[in-house]
Amino acid sequence: MTMDWLRTSWRDVEVDESDDLLEPVLDDPAEHACAVEFGQISGKLISPDSGLPLHFNGVDLSTNSGELFPIDNRLPVLLPQAARHFADRNIETLSIGSIKSAFDQYLYLCAVKNAGGELNTPFDDPWYKRHLFRSRVLLATARGLVLDIGCDSPDLSRRMFPPSCEYLGIEPSLGRSEQFRVVGMAEFLPFAEATFDCVSFLTSLDHVFDYHTAIAEAARVLKPGGKLYLATLIWTESAELYRDAIHFHHFRDYEIQGALRGFSIAHIKRYGWKGDRHRFGVYLEATKL
Repeated sequence: MTMDWLRTSWRDVEVDESDDLLEPVLDDPAEHACAVEFGQISGKLISPDSGLPLHFNGVDLSTNSGELFPIDNRLPVLLPQAARHFADRNIETLSIGSIKSAFDQYLYLCAVKNAGGELNTPFDDPWYKRHLFRSRVLLATARGLVLDIGCDSPDLSRRMFPPSCEYLGIEPSLGRSEQFRVVGMAEFLPFAEATFDCVSFLTSLDHVFDYHTAIAEAARVLKPGGKLYLATLIWTESAELYRDAIHFHHFRDYEIQGALRGFSIAHIKRYGWKGDRHRFGVYLEATKL
């Protein structure tokens, strides 16, 4: 689907009315992506600070210049050095007076949003099940090594991807589960250029403060012609952010269109969301130019 960036509104895309369709999470391993293990990606990791290659010494990861990144409970912790002291700390332990830089401010704002309440819809919620169904439809074309940015539960999220994929998730937090993933930020992806065949943001982009940088990083780690899969909400009205304790963005269509100027949109579907008239779900596939 070719789109005129300046004139086309996604509100012109026909709404899919299949909101009553629910698909159970597939339990058959043959029906979903296999999980990537540490050994498969260790040669593709880079420092989120310097961009230098990382080497595994049997205990942790380091660069030839002496940067050191830990492995915590089998999870590579590849947060920028300045961000590590913010990881998994309660907002009550952070002090505004300790902020010394713009990056400190950025991290503090992220910590405030993370303290806003339950970040994800419960797994048994009907609308989450609809999201699983819609995502499986969207991801049917995915192939090869995929990076799922904002993966939440990797074991559950990888079931949205077909068996033609090898799945790796990345999350900025050490909490929630011990399932293998990389601990890192969407704005500082710790992977070499042109590593992945596919990258996905499945309702995670509105949790990223600097979403333009996150999209640029996704493009960097994608191979030429690689696929970006994006699911997000698009708001048409009643989008005041002061009403939202969790998300950084209530996207308008032109904001996502602008962020994707380095991609060609191949497919897009629009869905109703919880019976609302002021927002809708967009699920799209785009190709790196």
